[in-house]
Amino acid sequence: MEQTVQKALNLLEALVKSGQPRRLTELARQLGLTKPNVYRLLSTLSILGYVKKDPATSLYSPTLKLWEMGSMLVRDVDLVGVASPRLRRLCEEAHESVQLAVFDSGFAVYVDKVDSAQPLKAMTTIGSRVPATVTSTGKAILAWLPSESLDVAFQHVKRYTPITLMRRRDIEKDLEETRARGYSINRGEFRVGVCGIGAPVRDRSGSVVAAVGVWGAEANILGPRREELARLAITAGRDISRALGYIEAAPAKPERAPAVEMA
Repeated sequence: MEQTVQKALNLLEALVKSGQPRRLTELARQLGLTKPNVYRLLSTLSILGYVKKDPATSLYSPTLKLWEMGSMLVRDVDLVGVASPRLRRLCEEAHESVQLAVFDSGFAVYVDKVDSAQPLKAMTTIGSRVPATVTSTGKAILAWLPSESLDVAFQHVKRYTPITLMRRRDIEKDLEETRARGYSINRGEFRVGVCGIGAPVRDRSGSVVAAVGVWGAEANILGPRREELARLAITAGRDISRALGYIEAAPAKPERAPAVEMA
């Protein structure tokens, strides 16, 4: 086995298993390597996005990149197969085109789609990547991911239309509103006049791993049918989540008021 690759993977594994940030000297001692060697490995892993260093404490810790890659491997096994029939049904219910997307390095990646009979057709294809902050599916995933994912996504922010959100605080507010209402909205931030509504898909652990989106002409999506389409997208997202093994917590029952004794 290539020694450098082996050392780098051993180092990354040690960081992950430790469960807390580590000092360079501790890692060198644990792995039986020199400090310059460990420093070079950490620097390379940092550049590749697998490790981050806290500038205040000089402690090293793994990033979420490994989690993202692992999640993609797990969901790719069954996500598309499980979701495909539900997407076709959503398309029939909504009478609009629908898409299924996952998050990868700041982008929404389309892994399945069903086109409607509407005259407005998708310009995207399965496998295409669009910055997550300008799509309904990307927002529906980002809203429930850790802030580090937004850090990555924000690096790809650029203006596509006059209403593209460019400031981080505006994007954060949009994602906060998404969480509050349970679905995301693309108001034409990627293409003028093309809008969408997205809803999250969760895996068996409850983590958001994908999103379903209904999209089309602005008048069709954000007009009188907006709430209906949002309900359809949310229901489809929940159905796919359940098929992936997610068990939604039952709403808490209201406490019964204590009986009042009569005098």
